Amino acid sequence: MSDTPCNVVVVRLASESDIARLTRTATLAFAHDPVMRWFFPDDEYFELQPGLVEFMCRRWQATGSLWCTEDGVAMAGWVPPGRPEVDVEAPAVEHPPWRLERFGAIRAALEANTPPEPHWYLNMLATHPDWQRQGLGAALMDVVFEQADAAGLPCYLETESVENVAYYRRHGFEVRTEWDLRAGDDPGPHMWGMLRPAR
Repeated sequence: MSDTPCNVVVVRLASESDIARLTRTATLAFAHDPVMRWFFPDDEYFELQPGLVEFMCRRWQATGSLWCTEDGVAMAGWVPPGRPEVDVEAPAVEHPPWRLERFGAIRAALEANTPPEPHWYLNMLATHPDWQRQGLGAALMDVVFEQADAAGLPCYLETESVENVAYYRRHGFEVRTEWDLRAGDDPGPHMWGMLRPAR
C-alpha cells in the first residue's frame, strides 16, 4: 500500500521507457493547437505529429529536462539555460515546400523573440485531454520553478491562445512580446512570448 496521498501529484524525470506514452499524451493534448494545425491541417496530424513529438522528447531527455507525472498522462519538456545542443536523429520525413516554409517561419519568429538573458525554456507542457484541469501542469512547472528561483533565473515560453495566456499568467508569467506567424502570403496563428521572473 502506498504512503502517498491520492491527491498528491508525483512528478519525476522521464526515462527512455516513458517516451512512447508521453508522445501519445502530447499528440492528443495538441490535437487542436493552432500552430500544430498550421503545420498539419488535416489527417496528417496523427500520422506525422507523433514522430515530431518523439524527437522533441528525446532532445529534452538528453538534457535531463523532460519531466512527467508517474502515470505519464502529463509532461513538460524544458530546455536548460543556454539551450544546449544535443545530437538526436530527426524523423526521416519529406515535407512539402509549403510546410518547410512554415517551419522556417516559426523558427525565425521564435529566434527573434527569445529573451537574451539566461533562462529556463518551457518548450512544451501537455496533459492528456482526459486528465486536464487537475493541477498536473502546475505541478510539472513548479519543479523547475524551484530550480530557476534558486538560481535567480527567469522562465520563458511561447503560447498561441488567449486561454493559455490567462493560464500562464496565473502561474507568474507575463506577456513579453506578441507576433503573427506568416510564411510568405500565408498567414499563421498569433503567438505570445511570456516570461516569469525569478522569485
